[in-house]
Amino acid sequence: MEMMPHKKSGSPADIVQQIKQKRNQLSPPKKDIQRMEMPSQTNTVGAREIMHKITEGEKHLRKGNLFSSIVALREVLNLYTKTKDIQPKDRTTLANIINEVQRKLAESPEFIDLYGKVIFRDDDFATSYDFLCQLIMIKEEEIASVLVNDGINQSLKLDHLSKKDRETAKLMVSLAERGELSMLQELVAANDGLGSLVLAFYNEAGINYRKSGNIDKAIIEYKKALSISPKDEHLHYNMARAFMEIGQKKDAETCIGQAIQLNPYFYEGLKMQKYIEQWIG
Repeated sequence: MEMMPHKKSGSPADIVQQIKQKRNQLSPPKKDIQRMEMPSQTNTVGAREIMHKITEGEKHLRKGNLFSSIVALREVLNLYTKTKDIQPKDRTTLANIINEVQRKLAESPEFIDLYGKVIFRDDDFATSYDFLCQLIMIKEEEIASVLVNDGINQSLKLDHLSKKDRETAKLMVSLAERGELSMLQELVAANDGLGSLVLAFYNEAGINYRKSGNIDKAIIEYKKALSISPKDEHLHYNMARAFMEIGQKKDAETCIGQAIQLNPYFYEGLKMQKYIEQWIG
């Protein structure tokens, strides 16, 4: 069955361009800033609340929960701009920490996979806030379009499931679409059979996109499948094949290497690895 395309609400690049028309163009980041703690003797309630939210967002990012880390950073920026009871010294320290957090987010593999290269301008928190708000809005619209799509529901084979299992499967899709890796994998571990359904859904979507020539979209769907089952050598094989079709030799080599590492006796993978080595060499 052909997969229905996701609703398109504009790419992150389009959003950046729109914001640039309203504000100054994003500039290259300054040199790395060492993480600084808020001085306890001058720490106000507002500053402590912001630091708590920063810590929460960083934990999400370390776990691979991209969407939650984006939401947390948006809340940090909102608090920073609206909270008045922050002493000047604390405000400067917080600004430096927020700049560092923005760079970590933009440089994370999960963020780059979904949104590409983005540079946040230091101290331009109004632009950052606008950008994150639009990323969140677009992602929620995309998720909504996925969950109400009849073709996708049929592909997931939800009709024969109980109401509880249908809701769990849709939650898995929602987490995969958001890039909430640790939350997704915990849910899959507790519901292995449903995880297999969602895994097959994304893998088949990737195959269909590859066959239709939409390789970039195929790679995105394979990555979602890998977020459910990162140790499946067949998914890494599919990724390698997609990268080969668009001439990205190094990426193909990396993916097939991961497949062989997971299963050294993976015959089809070994054949592809040999082919890629000859291709690169």
